[in-house]
Amino acid sequence: MSSAAKLGRLCLALPAVVYLLLPTRNFYWDGVAFSIAIEKQAGLRETLHPSHLLYIPAGVWLYGAVLALGLKIRALFLLQAVNGVLAGAAVLLVHRALARRGLSVAAAVAGTLCFAFAATWWKFSTDANAYVPAILLILLANDLVERRANPLAAGAACCGAMLFHELAILFVPVALLRFERRRDAAAFAATALAPAMLAYAVAFRIVSGSWNPLQVAAWAVSHSPDSAFSFDPLRDAGWSLLGTLRLFFGGKPGAVLGAAMAANSNFGTPAAGRRGRGTMWLWLAPYAAFLFFWMPQNTFYRLFYLAPLVILAADRFRNARVLTFLAGILFLWNAAFFIVPDSRVAANPPLRCALAERPHWPAGVPIVFHTFHPDLWTISYFNQQAAWIGFLDRDLPLLDRNLAAARSIGQPLWIEATAYDFLSRDQAGREWLRQHENPSRNIDFRDRNREFRFYAMR
Repeated sequence: MSSAAKLGRLCLALPAVVYLLLPTRNFYWDGVAFSIAIEKQAGLRETLHPSHLLYIPAGVWLYGAVLALGLKIRALFLLQAVNGVLAGAAVLLVHRALARRGLSVAAAVAGTLCFAFAATWWKFSTDANAYVPAILLILLANDLVERRANPLAAGAACCGAMLFHELAILFVPVALLRFERRRDAAAFAATALAPAMLAYAVAFRIVSGSWNPLQVAAWAVSHSPDSAFSFDPLRDAGWSLLGTLRLFFGGKPGAVLGAAMAANSNFGTPAAGRRGRGTMWLWLAPYAAFLFFWMPQNTFYRLFYLAPLVILAADRFRNARVLTFLAGILFLWNAAFFIVPDSRVAANPPLRCALAERPHWPAGVPIVFHTFHPDLWTISYFNQQAAWIGFLDRDLPLLDRNLAAARSIGQPLWIEATAYDFLSRDQAGREWLRQHENPSRNIDFRDRNREFRFYAMR
């Protein structure tokens, strides 16, 4: 192996190291929610979610295994570290795909680093989320299909991807169209789809007690009320273009666009791709088309077509200097304006609030909330020493009991803003607050466009 090839291989280890050294502190909300469920060591019924069926159960198992080894680590930080390692493995699979297309060692490495340091991939590689393991398994399935390896293994990898995130299902027809023999395509389809369908049926049985296939299908495609298709072509096109740009560059889009246009003068003449370009279009097209209509404002879903997009671009230009220049721009821009700032507590207002107020909330102090909103996920996760109490009805005796418990440890009872506002809508609630509120101890944490309020009751 030449010294250039050895240096290239060494460079491929860099992304995983960077991911692990710069974990984000601007946490993805779902990752915090996952971590709360994992640390509760909840049962299967509470952890099965149709969008990412196996992610939380796998996290529960992994966290339990780590604790059994005597290691003390928060689930959120464990999930971040695991994703850093998995993302590093995904980078290697992108490099294998580029190397198979006949790029020079330098061009293949540089193209791989364009993927590794693309803004959204880099960010999610340092965070807790189901996208990284799902995309790693899609890349593994793609690798097995391209190498004409065992179609059963490729199908199993695709099945695993779907069980970590259901958007991976769009890769199934992509793979099927690439098999030359029908029996290989049939083997792939059976291995990918049959276990996944069975897993969803069993999961729905655990959750609901029903085997009804129509209900299973409805559950599998269910989503939150704020998720929906959009059929506004101009708006959707704008979000698609902006989202694709944001895949690569973090920061303000206007400034990024200017940098990209300036860099374009250094591109030179594209080289003709040699082989494999059509297969990447097969991968890119269904995801781009689906995400044109499905929540086009969500950039992170577009991670599912980042790899084929980078492979297509690198295969087209093939110029090592151009690709190295782009990789360098991506690394410097995203590190300076996105990743490093997000690795600091200052980037996350709820986390700042959680750490700032921790001294006010000793062990066992009760904090009452009405709505467990995403900001409160972070605040409560980093103040697990407090007793967080849901207040769904205007149950004043419940408040009296918790107030007595707080007094017994020499502390106030804290009422979070959603519970305070909920109580204030009722005359009896307003009277209770008037009698017990201690305004001098209230907490009002403000951060530009964010405010977190907690009211002290004596």
